[in-house]
Order: sequence, then C-alpha cells, then structure tokens
Amino acid sequence: MLDKARIVFYGNSSQQIGAGHIMRLFALAQAAQTQFEVVFAYKSCTDVLLHKLHQQGFSTHSINSPLNTHELMLLKPTVLVVDDYYLVDSELDTLKNLDVYLVKLDDGLNNAIFFADLIINPAPNAPLDVYKRHAPTAMLCLGPQYTYLRQEFSRCNLIPVEERKNLLITLGGTDSKSLALPLSKLLLDCLPQVQIQLLLGKTHQHQLSLKNLQKKNTCFHLICNPESVAEIMSRSGLAISAAGGTLGELASMGVPTLALITVDNQLPALTSPLNNTWYHGIDVRNFNDENGDISQNRDLLNKIREEVLILWHNTCKRVHMGEQARQLVDTKGCQRIIEQLMIGINNKLGHQ
Repeated sequence: MLDKARIVFYGNSSQQIGAGHIMRLFALAQAAQTQFEVVFAYKSCTDVLLHKLHQQGFSTHSINSPLNTHELMLLKPTVLVVDDYYLVDSELDTLKNLDVYLVKLDDGLNNAIFFADLIINPAPNAPLDVYKRHAPTAMLCLGPQYTYLRQEFSRCNLIPVEERKNLLITLGGTDSKSLALPLSKLLLDCLPQVQIQLLLGKTHQHQLSLKNLQKKNTCFHLICNPESVAEIMSRSGLAISAAGGTLGELASMGVPTLALITVDNQLPALTSPLNNTWYHGIDVRNFNDENGDISQNRDLLNKIREEVLILWHNTCKRVHMGEQARQLVDTKGCQRIIEQLMIGINNKLGHQ
C-alpha cells in the first residue's frame, strides 16, 4: 500500500529567506524517492533551486499564501513534510485538520507544530522533555544522528585535515549580516598565503566588490552554486560558517569550524554541549555593515581574526576537532528519518 504513495515536501525559499528550507527537504526527498512519489510545494522558490529539483526528477508546484486545505489536498499527499518558520495561525489550523501523515522539521522555535505525527530536530541539545510534554503522541527524531545530508556527502572521499590547504567561508543563502566582504578582506590580510574560498548560494549583495577582490588576490576564490558542496568542504582545513544547517554538513566532512551566530534561531549553537569541541561559536548578531557601530564591528572582526589565527596555526587541534566532528555526524541521517517515517505510517494506518 505504501509503495510509491505520494510524499509532498512543503517549504519556502526566497531571496530573503534563503535556500536552507528547500535544501534540507531536498536531502530528505533523495532518501524518500525509492519509497515514495516525491512532490515539492512552495510559496516562493528561486530559479536556481527549481532547476536543481527538476534535475533530480522531482515535480514542483507553486501554491498560494496562506496555505489552504483545498489546494494542499489537490496534491493528494499521503505524507506532508513541512519546513516553514513563518506559518500564521490560520495555516497551522489548516495543517492540523488535514487527513495526512504530518512531518515537521523543527529548530526549537516558538511555532513548532506539536500536533505533527513526526517531529525532527537534529540539534544535539534538542529538548526531549519539551517534545514529550507538548507532543506526547508524536514520533521523534532528535539529535545529530538525524542530520539532513544530501547524497553528495556520502559519495565524497575524505582527505586528512592536516593535508587540507583551503580555508572556507560559507555564510548561508543570504549572508544577512553582509559579512562576506569584511571577512574575506580580514583573512587575506592575516593569512595572505592561504587559499581562501568563499562559497555563495546566489549572487551576493557585494558581488562586484568580491569579484574585484578576487581579481587582485590569486589566493581568493569565489564559488557560486558548485556541483558538489561536499567536495569543497572535504578539502577545507578550517571553515568560517553561519551556525545553521551547514554545521551538520561540515561535521560530516570533519571540518573544524568557527561558527558565527548571525540570527536568533542559531543561538542554540552557543548553548550546545558541542560548542568549543569540533566548532567554536561566536555571536555576531550585533554586526552591522551599514551605519553600524564601527568600534563594535571592529571588535567582532578582531575576535574572529584571533580565533582563526589560533586554529589555523594549530594543526593538531584542528585534526582533533575534525575527528570529533566525524564521530558525531555520519551520512545516514535522512535514511534513518525515512525508516522512522515508514514505521509511523504503518502504525497510524494500523489504528485506523
């Protein structure tokens, strides 16, 4: 009965929101496609991401805002997987009353859909007690063993950290704090002989300045929408990364990381028991590239500079950090989630 039933992945990805929602759904869809017919539904999605979804063979459907029962049920889902921070109360009511198996990707934010049949939160400090209290009947996939990783991460050969010569900057889909340019300049200044790679998901707000920086510095490389992000990470001896879902990808590739908390929903990275193990967290939410406090910005950049220099010149420490990361996250998280999903559907149908 479950063979090729339809699973609908609903998420949002715009120039403002970034690609994270769709890309972690993409990772789950890759694991689900042998068991289900996969459909993506979205309110907004960039052309680059739509192309990527179509390349994989997934169907896509643009839907209206707010979400409504009629439009969602026209997609005939057996399973609906939801990843959207910005659902309003009427949309939550719509989801609650759908006759489907509901899955929620959760980051511990206030709009958690506690009535979902399955809730996923890969954070190492995902609050089991909170979920048990508010969602006593839900199946739970909590912790790093459920990290969302695309198939490319399982196909990539690992290079020992001590042999990796590149330093990677990756700041999420939007770089909301406009850190790419000042960070690139900072690293070129303090590590002029190191190969520095700036990974971008789309054209950056400072694209022209970054291109000019690349022209003037042979050690600086702009990379936009690469064929394999995993391949780039596997060659990185250190990363400076926004503290979102990218951390799970970096951990799987054993990349010691300086994690920058750029928005409020990344704050758990500071309180996580993993902070100061395989990654070091720095709160940069107060950084403001436009009309900001210059002295405050300078202090934050100096702190990043100091951390980078300490880590880059301590190869033994970075090797140890990489080993810790690899022990934490493997490449089977999405597979484990789909296995739990199949069990949950069977259990639900068995009680109907």
